Amino acid sequence: MNKTLKLFNNLDTGAVAIYRGRRISKAEFLLHVELTRAYLPSNKYALNLCENRYHFLVAFAACVSLGKISLFPNSKAPEEIARLLKSYPDSHQINDEDIIDLCAANKNNKKTLVENFDIDSQQVVSILFTSGTTGKAKKNPKTWGQLNASSIRVKERFWPEGLSGKCIIATVPAQHMFGFEASIIYPLTLGVMIHDSQPFYPLDIQQAALEISESKIIITTPIHLKACIGLTKGWRNIDSIICATSPLSKDIASSAEGTLAANVFEIYGCSESGAIATRQTSKSSKWELLRDYHIKVSKNSTLLKAVDYDELIEISDEIKIIDSGFFYLLGRVGDLLKIGGKRESLSGLTHNLKSINGVDDGVFFIPKESADNRTRLAALVVSSILTKAQIIQLLEQKIDAVFLPRPLRIVEHLPYNKLGKLPLNDLINMAYKD
Repeated sequence: MNKTLKLFNNLDTGAVAIYRGRRISKAEFLLHVELTRAYLPSNKYALNLCENRYHFLVAFAACVSLGKISLFPNSKAPEEIARLLKSYPDSHQINDEDIIDLCAANKNNKKTLVENFDIDSQQVVSILFTSGTTGKAKKNPKTWGQLNASSIRVKERFWPEGLSGKCIIATVPAQHMFGFEASIIYPLTLGVMIHDSQPFYPLDIQQAALEISESKIIITTPIHLKACIGLTKGWRNIDSIICATSPLSKDIASSAEGTLAANVFEIYGCSESGAIATRQTSKSSKWELLRDYHIKVSKNSTLLKAVDYDELIEISDEIKIIDSGFFYLLGRVGDLLKIGGKRESLSGLTHNLKSINGVDDGVFFIPKESADNRTRLAALVVSSILTKAQIIQLLEQKIDAVFLPRPLRIVEHLPYNKLGKLPLNDLINMAYKD
């Protein structure tokens, strides 16, 4: 028998969001949702492209209440939007312009009360798509029950006393699985407040934090967190920092905890299941599974049993199980290379490259398949003081010659996207551009 849930799980919440500098109550939020419900067309699917996080929250909740399925593209590139519209012809787009007037319409009508609505736990509320950095984008449907169960278990791990009086500031796009869970689902299931911005630069993140008297939870990526460390003063009243999307080093986590005076935690997850495990990176290299989650490793696969998922989920990372609740993350499947009878990993090569004194950033990657099926490596390096020849010479002291990159190119910066990831096509274009 399906279970019926309500927004906020009937928690006695305070403000739902800070929108344009003012606090939005639960009653006003539900009114915004009701106004949006009446505005939206009857299509089955909706592409939520809102940049403002509160607009996104309102539009998503309205779609859920109507039984619509929200589609979250892996990018806002015109060709990706066109692909989704073609794949889902019974769909429409929602942009900030569609929501902004509705959110302003009730300024003189704040006393209008709208009842909370029921949500079937088995209702599919969203379909997210993988980033496409390693291959063709794959669709990942999510039910309300799956999203709700995951968020409750993350709360138990990080905030067992509850989230009342805390506000989330997120640098991650709401269309991405991590950003969607942490900045959209958490406010709708755990009663935490959300700031409507999507700050990018450290000063913008800090400014958003300074605008809020409540204790802040910063949802971000390792690349953003590394940048924040350079802003050594002005941080205050940070409850915690949650990172995901790419590996976080112990050094960066420890430095951030000192600079921002808050604990830094990582979430390990994937688009197929959302959050899977957590750790405090400065204190432990092992991951702790969320409650009721189980992992089984065999010769050919790593399988996850997640709460409210009927089928086992295959994980594309190599894992070493410690016991039933803990594991080590060894790297992505396919990360291991064998060249000339010798073995190495892309992550290990990148680590060696970045450990060179004078290298600010860098990455090894496999640019393309060669005609003779030989694996050839390339690397991009950010350095203002070393030449290409010097970097190669220093690399020769750290890695076997068969793994030296050809080409190696010095660049001003790596092509990180908004999630702090390095899409392969962008790396290839940068490495081989004229």
